[in-house]
Amino acid sequence: MNGQAYGAEALSVSELNEYARRLLAGDPLLRSLEVSGEISGYKHHYSGHRYFSLKDEKARVQCVMFRQHALGLDFQPADGMRVTVRASASIYPQNGSFQLYVTAMRKAGQGELYIRFEKLKQKLMAEGLFDPARKREIPTLPKAIGVVTSRTGAAIRDIIHVARRRNPNVGIVVSPCLVQGPGAAADIVRAMDRLNRAKACDVMLVGRGGGSIEDLWAFNEEVVARAIAASPIPVVSCVGHEVDFTISDFVADLRAPTPSAAAELTVPRLDQLKADMDGMVARLAGALRSGQRVRRLALERLTASTVLTSPGRTLIEPRLNQLEAIERRLCKVMPARLERCRHRLDALSASLRALDPASVMDRGYAVVRQGGHIVPRATLADGGLPVRVCFSDGELLADITAIESKDGHR
Repeated sequence: MNGQAYGAEALSVSELNEYARRLLAGDPLLRSLEVSGEISGYKHHYSGHRYFSLKDEKARVQCVMFRQHALGLDFQPADGMRVTVRASASIYPQNGSFQLYVTAMRKAGQGELYIRFEKLKQKLMAEGLFDPARKREIPTLPKAIGVVTSRTGAAIRDIIHVARRRNPNVGIVVSPCLVQGPGAAADIVRAMDRLNRAKACDVMLVGRGGGSIEDLWAFNEEVVARAIAASPIPVVSCVGHEVDFTISDFVADLRAPTPSAAAELTVPRLDQLKADMDGMVARLAGALRSGQRVRRLALERLTASTVLTSPGRTLIEPRLNQLEAIERRLCKVMPARLERCRHRLDALSASLRALDPASVMDRGYAVVRQGGHIVPRATLADGGLPVRVCFSDGELLADITAIESKDGHR
């Protein structure tokens, strides 16, 4: 390439990108430099390469750290961490993106978002919002699941696809909301409140697809965490990818690594439910057959025993023998007991006859009455009134002429 080429004919995109790459590669400063910033959008690829951005208050730059250099790391990079990297600056020719190729990295302190994240995490942990004891069981057979996420994001498509594939009978109630940017946290809270007031679902999925720490930050806001903790409906947090963790994950009743995984955790497979039901029916039928066999054997044993073959001899004769023995004992005991009772009755009759007033009066005694009352002693009689003297065969009416007591007084 030379100056004449620029004016003579247009460059292709590939030529432009390659030319820029060579310019950057020829700059001594850009071949080896150190850059400090805050990690954002950190991804650990399965190949071992690391992809992330470095940012400050005004700008950001894309970075890649290949596997052979990442093996030398003595710490685990994460979003929000402040680091200093040694790198070379270049352009990726295929898409013309400017990026840093990192060969080494060291910690340079914690970024602002990371500090805010840890501060809120410690605060809510001290209040017990992360306590496993307060987390509720997720329904195993929900009639409907509620989804709090963006109406147009990939998360809702993934959830619907997985849920319909697993069990089309489970309803899906979507409460759409913003999931990033200004006002997203308040919108998430409103979307959750709509589902709780409607009571149209048994479990609530709250989340979004992956992104940088800034993209996911709404799920690190305190208002969202407290709304999840206060929700009457159990909540499954499904924010970002498997390596992403937010405050919502710690507060929720269950954390799913991705929105698709949340659908798998909350929607039971219809074919598995049918298989489980068939297995239960088979086990119940087997138990019934086994019970019938046991009872049939027991009946056969009873049929073969003397209890059923000779019921009269086995059940009745022993009781007849007992009754005959009791009758013989009664025949021996009762005459003597009756004789004793007769003698006692005669003695009591004689005692009663001796105490009978009529018998006493037959022997010459009399009863004195005055004014309708018996006069038991002479000194109690009234000398001015007549008395009746009662004998066994009649009465005498008499007047009192004198009263004498045994001590001689009149």
